[in-house]
Amino acid sequence: MKASRILAALVSAVTLTNTAGMSAFAANNDKNATNGDYNYVALGDSIAAGFGLAGGNITEDPALVITDKLLADPVKGAYPAIFTEYLEKLGEEKGYNVKGTNLASTAYRAEDIEKTIKNEGYKGEFASTILEMYLGEGASDVLTPYHDYYNKYLSEADLVSIQLGGNDIIMSIVPQMVFSENPVLRAAGTSLMLTLFGMDTEIALGGGLQIINENKDSITSDDFIEAASFMYNVSAKADELVDDSASHVKGVVEAVKGINGDADIALVGMFNPYRTAEESETMEEDIFEVLGKIYAAAANAAAESEDELTASGKQTANYINNLNDKVDKITEIEDIMDKYNDSAELEDVLSMVEKYDDITEVQELSELVAVSKNAPAKEELMDVLLKYDDINELQSVIDLINNYDDLSELTDLMEVMSKNRTESQATAEKAIAAEIAAPMAMQAAGKNVDPQMRRLNEKLIEVAAQTGATYVDVYGISPEDDFDPHPNANGHKEIADILFNTMSETINKRMVVPEPVEEPAPEETLPAEEVSNYNFRVLGDVNGDDEVNTDDAMLIMSHVLGYIQLSDADLRYADINEDGEVDWYDSYVLMLFTSDYDPRYNWYNTNPYTMGYFYPTRPYGRMHSPYGRMHAPYGRVR
Repeated sequence: MKASRILAALVSAVTLTNTAGMSAFAANNDKNATNGDYNYVALGDSIAAGFGLAGGNITEDPALVITDKLLADPVKGAYPAIFTEYLEKLGEEKGYNVKGTNLASTAYRAEDIEKTIKNEGYKGEFASTILEMYLGEGASDVLTPYHDYYNKYLSEADLVSIQLGGNDIIMSIVPQMVFSENPVLRAAGTSLMLTLFGMDTEIALGGGLQIINENKDSITSDDFIEAASFMYNVSAKADELVDDSASHVKGVVEAVKGINGDADIALVGMFNPYRTAEESETMEEDIFEVLGKIYAAAANAAAESEDELTASGKQTANYINNLNDKVDKITEIEDIMDKYNDSAELEDVLSMVEKYDDITEVQELSELVAVSKNAPAKEELMDVLLKYDDINELQSVIDLINNYDDLSELTDLMEVMSKNRTESQATAEKAIAAEIAAPMAMQAAGKNVDPQMRRLNEKLIEVAAQTGATYVDVYGISPEDDFDPHPNANGHKEIADILFNTMSETINKRMVVPEPVEEPAPEETLPAEEVSNYNFRVLGDVNGDDEVNTDDAMLIMSHVLGYIQLSDADLRYADINEDGEVDWYDSYVLMLFTSDYDPRYNWYNTNPYTMGYFYPTRPYGRMHSPYGRMHAPYGRVR
């Protein structure tokens, strides 16, 4: 029906006008439009935290402790902040609100991060130790348990980057030294830790020497030998530490997935900050200088406590001979254990001696072994044990043998000390540093760290494959010209670039831009002047009551008879056949539409007509009436 089409056209015109207005509004507010949120969280140690980038006093570094202030204003030069900037630019293009949160924790190991995620009250053990050492007892109280921070932000994350493992290797060695009951080892560990964290050599040395001075009266030659043994065996622990480190990193990945299994995880590998020979050399020199003086001071303290220093403060030949004698006895026991492949019967003997209270019990054990038959290994071992006249000294030797894999190089230490006992203190310090401190220095510097970092990265690739994370290879970032283990500003940017390039495809899959909805083709519209001639009343609704019925037909008839005068507006809807006139024919057609009367048969039946289309089933011929002829229409009433 034409009126219906006009109504549809009018509605369509109004809708298109409103849509155009809304489109214009959206265009003016694109910067506020969003297709969603994208949240990035960084986990890591001091490298990811940006430690050292701000410069200044180490204890005032903003990346040292996680606070609400740091979360709101993270270290700008750190790679998580640079990476977040890249994400924000991409988010602007795709209509996403991006938020980056850096939860990297200085002096935290992967083991610490895993425990923090899982345990509400946990605070990093090593981080606590550092703060206590730098600032005194109680300083670690500023460390709040980060559990709530981790769980809150990780649960909202779309992407989590994890860079951990280095501290689990290096910082798993240092705490063993720092927490040792041996004052010599504790002093060396303290100075080494300060050196690795970039402290001035004099300050790092002072921390260790203070411990030596505080324990000067109790340090013995056994302490000195035990500390040297630990240093020599550090490298032997490297592979085990790498395996443990990778295992803890995997634990962190799994802990994150336990909180948010939908997040993408970028497992960032480790780089080697001491990769070049020059850097290794610089690091070695600093550590030699520090540890050499500490060991020389420890040796002197041990000699002084045993009254084995000359009036000028030099170690006497007797002291050196006593040390040599001790090392010889240790070596003899170790040689016998090696000879018999650490047989269970020999280990049983040593276990028994460890429980004795007096050296006479060793003599009694020796007599029992002598009367037993076919026990040559035990007899050889007892011959060496009988050389000791102090049970505590013997037990300390057994403890050394049980805890260190290789003590053979102790003889080299004795040769160095013997050779330099008449030399100047500086010469002795240098020689001791080269022989004792070298293994740890090489571990901390490039020659041993580089293979460990490579091996750790290989393990991390396996962890990524096992957990569904994406491995990000940053090993090859540009080398630096100092021994600080943290990358400089350029290194951080390189890591951010590599991370973004590696994860771009994954990020784009998250930042989905909806396909534009195709607007339906607008319906036919009429010129404005024609539209103005219509409203939304249906043709035939003469009285405007929203119904087409016999009342409307009667109004047309009354108008034709002159009983009433329809208004111009109503007349529009009374011209049923739209011939420009309102007459009896319009009333007749409308009556047929609205009643059940069928003039063909003079009976009532179901009305075969519908408003808008009028198809008589047969020609009516002429119909007579007092008012003249009325011709039945053919075709449709519009």
